[in-house]
Amino acid sequence: MIDISIIIVNYNVKEYIIDCIQSIKRWTPEKISYEIIVIDNKSEDGSVGALTSKFPEITIIKNKQNIGFSRAINQGAELAQGTHLFILNPDTLLIEDSLTKLVSFLNEHNRIGIVGPALVNQNEKVQQSFWKFPTLLTAVLEIYHLDFLNKYKNYIYRNKSEYIYADSVSGGAFFLKKSLFNELNGFIDNLFWMEDMDFCKRASSLGYKVAYLSQTKLIHYIGKSSEKNWVVTISNRLLSKIKYFKLHHGSIDVFLLVLSIYLLVILKSTFLILLSPFGSIYRKKLSGYLTTLKKLITGQYQVVC
Repeated sequence: MIDISIIIVNYNVKEYIIDCIQSIKRWTPEKISYEIIVIDNKSEDGSVGALTSKFPEITIIKNKQNIGFSRAINQGAELAQGTHLFILNPDTLLIEDSLTKLVSFLNEHNRIGIVGPALVNQNEKVQQSFWKFPTLLTAVLEIYHLDFLNKYKNYIYRNKSEYIYADSVSGGAFFLKKSLFNELNGFIDNLFWMEDMDFCKRASSLGYKVAYLSQTKLIHYIGKSSEKNWVVTISNRLLSKIKYFKLHHGSIDVFLLVLSIYLLVILKSTFLILLSPFGSIYRKKLSGYLTTLKKLITGQYQVVC
């Protein structure tokens, strides 16, 4: 019996995923049995060849197209043999024996279904990786870059010296029992950016608790896959908020959120049109917002992959 199946979705981040897997092998003791499953979403940077050469023992699923994060995770979970799943971003590094701490913690707390470790940057500054479920107000403040006004959204007044209960934790390092993943039929395929929060929401509706465990930490470089394609990043980030609200909120909240995103997209597009002559990054972001606008106009809230 395998203790943990580590599932990693890769998209053109060869240099990060190799370091990630090496850190897993370095810090995980022999007493923990684990497997690594990599789902590659049609990378074009030589990722698959490098992984096959350096780590012949891992399982690699090679997709013929970028099917998105959620569908890829579900692919990996279907093959997973472990009693626990550790959904891990490729731009992370283990810097201690986190797997022992995570599996022990989950086994010692029967009411907890999902646990997330602390995520830190290269200088070990703690990143925000656990949140309350969004309200219309907190969602609008976030998309308008006013998240600093969300005083209670991020549990900033809670003591986090050991662990706390949270509504949701980051899908960048998401640890749970496989039985719970199966009970909820995995991630919703066409969510991207809100799949972790949606999963926690559905788990909580069944009575499971979610915990943030500050007693162990991982380095997270943040968004290295998403930087490769701004059209995917921008459109998915905004449209998935609408899809999440359609799943878990009333029609008035959905309408007001869509209206807020319309306004944001128009403002951003206008600003980026003015900046587009000064750099390709502005043109790429403009394309992302124009793609989002097209989806909004046509009512197609499907996630772009």
